Amino acid sequence: MEEGDQYSIRRYHLSMFLKYCNPPYIPDPDPPSTRKNHIVHCEKTRAFILRAHAFMAENGVEDLSPSLLSKLLSIHPQTVSRTIDAAKDSPPITRFPPCAPPPLKQTKKAKEQRIVGRFSPETIEKLRRYMHVSFFAQYKRVTLKLIKDGRKEWLAESDKEQTVNTSTIRLLLHGMNFAFIKLQCRTSIYMNEYYCSLQANFLRSMLEIRTEGKCLIWSVDETWVHKGMRPNIGWTDKEAQKAPLTFIKNGLTAGNSAQWERGERLVIVACLSEHGFRCPLIWRTGKVDDGGDYHKEMNSEEFEKYIQNVFKELVKEAEERELRPVLLMDNASYHSRVLDKMPTTNDRKAVISDWLVRKGIDCPAGLKKKELVDKLKKLSRKEHNIYIVDKMAEDYGVTLVRTPPYMAEFAPIELGWSAMKRAQYDLINRTDDGRVIREKLLEWMENYPAEKCKSYMEHSRKKRIAEGGLTFSPPSLTTEEVLAAAAEVVDDEDEEAVEDLDDIFDMFDEEEEESIRSVEF
Repeated sequence: MEEGDQYSIRRYHLSMFLKYCNPPYIPDPDPPSTRKNHIVHCEKTRAFILRAHAFMAENGVEDLSPSLLSKLLSIHPQTVSRTIDAAKDSPPITRFPPCAPPPLKQTKKAKEQRIVGRFSPETIEKLRRYMHVSFFAQYKRVTLKLIKDGRKEWLAESDKEQTVNTSTIRLLLHGMNFAFIKLQCRTSIYMNEYYCSLQANFLRSMLEIRTEGKCLIWSVDETWVHKGMRPNIGWTDKEAQKAPLTFIKNGLTAGNSAQWERGERLVIVACLSEHGFRCPLIWRTGKVDDGGDYHKEMNSEEFEKYIQNVFKELVKEAEERELRPVLLMDNASYHSRVLDKMPTTNDRKAVISDWLVRKGIDCPAGLKKKELVDKLKKLSRKEHNIYIVDKMAEDYGVTLVRTPPYMAEFAPIELGWSAMKRAQYDLINRTDDGRVIREKLLEWMENYPAEKCKSYMEHSRKKRIAEGGLTFSPPSLTTEEVLAAAAEVVDDEDEEAVEDLDDIFDMFDEEEEESIRSVEF
């Protein structure tokens, strides 16, 4: 150090101060992946660092700024350096900003809950009732503007001073667990007396079976796939949608596509138990999918051949586990072929007469159709219409339970089908033909985790019981009574209050995409 060198003197004394001060080591709390973007968030601290650094730069010791300021402020030296580097192109600070906590970045859910917290529980309850009574029950279109215009009907007196606009209503509805999604047509079946009676009968039958215990339950159903199936929701490039030709000329694409082609349709039939998929079978139809009903590819003869093997395997496994075999099945037409079906009043006279003769019922020649119909009406259709699959189940000693129409939530295999189609998006390549697709899907079903299958069975078991489905009869309830009953059942802390197949998989596959996808039957 040269005598009279003021900069050297200052550097020497500052270095000695840092050496003997020796505070404890301050680790950087941020992970390495985020350190490059981390600077101080308090504006007053940032201003102090920049002013102190400018003063030290005037005295030729700016290289010591990170060390000194780190020890003075208990901030990591790299954070000080990044704060200084980030402000190189900024105008000089002329005043110290007020000291305030850094702003919190709120998530979407936090914003929704903040809006919900502004309103009283009375307003929340009145708004929910207003939505159901004024719109849902009357099948009216719902818009945010209509809700806003009707705020006098749902806004409580204590919340009259609250600002209510469409943005606030949107966040409030989301916070109340409403959603703007593709609407389902299935909601009306719960207001139909016939379907609800079938639901109650099914629930009672399954409750009796499970109460007895020691039962092995399989669920059987069919579905279909084609190689071009793709998710309906996904990431895409909106710029490519605006100028597809330009993007293609530059060696890119016109954006993501819902499907590239339909390809050959494959029909799949299988069973699901708590131990995994059972008896999977895949038909190659050899036909290009036309978007129509896949059920035309299935018929009673093919299904009955398959279900006979299912009964054998089910009975075999049940005997090994010393359990009672039970099979859940829906009411598709090829599941319900009748052996020598009883005629109806619309059938021709000759058809009715021949059937009565085959059943050994006195039917003199010359009877008019009205007289033949009168004889039919005296007979029990339940006794004479023998369903082939039901007879096969009885012969094998299997308890066959049919699920209610349009209530797929009672069929656990529907959850398995949805999981399979979600996996198919990643399994199947564009170059795969029907044979390769068949092999991949069979392998996937064979290796599907048993614990997920068990969770599907358990979820279906709980459906509608807690809501009183065993005795529910919609015609006896008004809309107001239905809403009052629902309010008693709904538990805000119940994370499994999932009512639609579109939402069920959020409970089982949280690591997969969060997008809502329709379950294809």
